[in-house]
Amino acid sequence: MPIWSKKTVMIGLACLSLSVFAGCGNEKTDEEKIADAIREAAGNQIASNSDATTQAEQPTVESKLSEIRNFVTSDIWNDGFVNINSYTYNGTSATGDKLDIDFLVDRLGTAMDKKAEYNTYIQGLDDSKYANVKKVWTKLSSEIDVLYKQLQTNPPKENDSEYKFDTGLFQQYQDAFEKDVDDLKTN
Repeated sequence: MPIWSKKTVMIGLACLSLSVFAGCGNEKTDEEKIADAIREAAGNQIASNSDATTQAEQPTVESKLSEIRNFVTSDIWNDGFVNINSYTYNGTSATGDKLDIDFLVDRLGTAMDKKAEYNTYIQGLDDSKYANVKKVWTKLSSEIDVLYKQLQTNPPKENDSEYKFDTGLFQQYQDAFEKDVDDLKTN
């Protein structure tokens, strides 16, 4: 059978099917009722999943504090402060890679904007339950500010062994903050 003949037969069958369906009136067949029920159930399930997703997206205080802890470790320490001493002694990052110090300070500026948002969040926490976290965060945040200001007012220079960038207090407060956040998760 030539291809055009098959197409003609298929078109004819499609037209016949349409006319049969159109002539069936307003009453739904069992198959249509089942299909409607499946669509309705699927729609309800999607709505239910959407509600669950919305509820799951609401962070707990503990998860938000973990996010802040990760931010300090990643954006402030790993991408910033840890590289300064290495840069002043070796002219490279802490891992020995090339380092654009101006870019590093600029990225820290972006992180400082985010830190300001975290300051507001932490200060809004309940004093009775989160007093330790708030106290340590105040110290940690202030020390981050001190170190960042030093980078702005006195930028480090490559291979400048005279440059002093003391992160001792930062590390002490960061360790305490991490411990307090971890303690909240276990309680």
